[in-house]
Amino acid sequence: MNQATFNFASKGKRADIAAAHAAGTVAKVPARGRAPANDVDPGDAIGFEYARYGMVPPAPCLWPGHPIREGWERGRRAMARRTRPATLAVTRWLALRLAAWQRGEAFDDHQITPQVLRSLEVATHCPVTGHALQNDACVVPIDLQRGWAAGNLVLLSPAIAERWTTIDWAMAQAALERAEAVPETLVDGLPLRHWRRIVALKSLATALPHEVAARIPLHVLPPNRIRLVNPIQELQAVLTLQLAVPGWGQRARGIADSLPAALRNEFNLFFNSLLAQALRQGHGSARAEMRDALATAWGDAVVMRRWLRFTARVDAELAGTLVERLTREPMPGLYVVRHGEVEAKQTLAA
Repeated sequence: MNQATFNFASKGKRADIAAAHAAGTVAKVPARGRAPANDVDPGDAIGFEYARYGMVPPAPCLWPGHPIREGWERGRRAMARRTRPATLAVTRWLALRLAAWQRGEAFDDHQITPQVLRSLEVATHCPVTGHALQNDACVVPIDLQRGWAAGNLVLLSPAIAERWTTIDWAMAQAALERAEAVPETLVDGLPLRHWRRIVALKSLATALPHEVAARIPLHVLPPNRIRLVNPIQELQAVLTLQLAVPGWGQRARGIADSLPAALRNEFNLFFNSLLAQALRQGHGSARAEMRDALATAWGDAVVMRRWLRFTARVDAELAGTLVERLTREPMPGLYVVRHGEVEAKQTLAA
């Protein structure tokens, strides 16, 4: 996936003010009233967007000669009274762009739009803590190496988001191993159940060897608009989501009939175990309760043992083929999975 790599620039009086953002060159300013072109100083472009939505940039960005200030002033002249509504998604989008620019991070502003961020708002609960999300929820990249790219974003509660960007895949795995060794003790301030969810969530957007990805329980259902990168986990998610809406019995029989004969028995054993554990949770009709029931079911040793017996006969290529076959028709009113990206119509994902 291509990402825009910004070359932060300064000239003249801008040099001293913007030096903290790194160095580069400033392109010419586009014609009056037009959005900044791709080669315009990214700070100037961000300032222009603040003006487009009738917002004022943070005070440190308003010093004379600051790139954000210059773009904002130009945008105010161009927009006049034709500003657009500043929704919660817009304010998050601008805050993310500004923070990424200040840290010198790549930000794919062509694929990450206010509309994409708005689609994340279907989440009602933090996928790590399980607590209800408020307006102060934060958008973070799931896989830190991929950074700010579409399909790699999730909405988290502020306390978890603050720590998230300091935890890479290797650190998360190591913390989980320590937490499992002492289940009743906090590890780095977090309980075992949180580390399990962190590892599960990070794994969904992190390219892993097939055998590694197959051994990770689905302690977190895929958040909306995440792009699943491991075929076996995509199959894991699609099969789990069959239980999320009525009619799963008929769909399960259809899936079993479509599988190679050598896989049918292992699939039936796995699926029935997952179903039994989900029902045992005594979930209600609320989306959060269903989400918790399905995720908790994956913590059962029998479910994992039968899943591993099933996946022992499924390589990455076969997993991709099965997913393609299973997702030709979306589950009614719930999830659509297209080319590895999960889109919630009536989401159960936190």
